[in-house]
Amino acid sequence: MMTRLGALAVLIAALPAAAQGLKGIKGADDRVEVAANQYPWSAVARLNNGKGGHCSAILVGPALAVTAAHCLWNKSTLRPMPPSSLHVVAGYARGAYLGATRVVATSIASGWQFGQPYSPALAAHDWAVLTLAEPLGDIAGWVAIGEAAAAVDSLVAVGYGQDKAHIPAAHIGCAVVGRMGAGLLTHDCDAVHGDSGAPVLVWRAGQPTLAAIHVGTFTFEGGRVLGGAVPSASFATEARRLGAPANGKAGQASTALAPDIAARVTKP
Repeated sequence: MMTRLGALAVLIAALPAAAQGLKGIKGADDRVEVAANQYPWSAVARLNNGKGGHCSAILVGPALAVTAAHCLWNKSTLRPMPPSSLHVVAGYARGAYLGATRVVATSIASGWQFGQPYSPALAAHDWAVLTLAEPLGDIAGWVAIGEAAAAVDSLVAVGYGQDKAHIPAAHIGCAVVGRMGAGLLTHDCDAVHGDSGAPVLVWRAGQPTLAAIHVGTFTFEGGRVLGGAVPSASFATEARRLGAPANGKAGQASTALAPDIAARVTKP
């Protein structure tokens, strides 16, 4: 059952065309609002930093989440934010949520450098595993860390973008475009500021798996805009060392996907 801070609406709805002017929307805005209490959307979290800002994150275990490392940087103090200032809110939509807890520890990629100019080389290390104070995944569920996405895979990217900060919005059916070095995928999923740390999911054997996390948007020669995502292989070892299970699981408070959405996300 959702905790309520205000009214909740979880009907699937197309997002307005106003978002198309945002960097990260690649042509038409293909994102749709998804039901925050339905698994696996319930395992997608909004990461609040205590300063009024937010990123996105994904639960990968009862008390573990993955996000982008740059989300932990305090631009005012020029220091990383203390874990206790970070709060993970799962299954969030319009003031209602399935559960929330604070972060007690962060494990950041060894190659990540806070405060440095952002580049594809640095973005390849833009990940962090968060240890949570409470087993939020038992309530909201978590997804398994799977194999990296391939060009033939149908992707689903879902997060809390700046223009839709209070609903989970998913681009269903986007794709891998290429790579920028060994540690960064490029994709054509619609994702904007606020979607950093958002999961890029692939359904395998009928189950959602975490293939990558979205970390940024890059503009290429000729003006083409693509998203950048860190593949799961980059953070899988650390997440499993910290206890991430091999399999995903729906939470006690999460419900099944609506049939029409289930048919779309599992389509090859």
